[in-house]
Amino acid sequence: MISSIIEAFLLGLVGGAVPGPILTGTFTEILNSGFLKGIRVIFYALIAETIGALLIFLIFYAIGLNQLAIQIISICGALVLFWLSYQVWNITQINTEARQLITFPKVFLLTAFNSGYWIFWITIGIPKALMLNESVLGGKFIFLTVFEFAWLVMTFLLAFVFYQFRPLLQRKNLVGATFRVLAIILILLGVKTLLNLLP
Repeated sequence: MISSIIEAFLLGLVGGAVPGPILTGTFTEILNSGFLKGIRVIFYALIAETIGALLIFLIFYAIGLNQLAIQIISICGALVLFWLSYQVWNITQINTEARQLITFPKVFLLTAFNSGYWIFWITIGIPKALMLNESVLGGKFIFLTVFEFAWLVMTFLLAFVFYQFRPLLQRKNLVGATFRVLAIILILLGVKTLLNLLP
């Protein structure tokens, strides 16, 4: 049981450190609107991912997911990434009074259409959670809680480190370039998602 909990924690740390749309969105929001609005993105993602993981538990056992469903989710995810990259690309100045760019509905879309997220939970998360569930009552929820806590810790730490570099990245001559780099990262993540569909 303890080894399964440690494994959930380590998987959560790795999941939080893996560059992806949520981390990129967090960095974008930190640059554009400050640390607190960036942290808001992390909490939006935590809520969306927890809801998603619980739904995966239900869907996986109720109807199952086949390869076609994963491919459709991937295509939708790539489109969401391209849409967000367009919005980020068009940021030319820091505006801390601006409305939040990465909102809960957008984070929810990113989560719902992130095939890597689905694949992780279907191939790794659910089996490991069910193994823990066999050794302790409510083990799947313990796994989910420990995983998400570790993910939150790592994502928060990376956001804090990024925030420390914010003054450098906010220099007038670097603002547009910084946001374009973040937009390109989102585009590359979308392209990678589509390329993963190829046999």
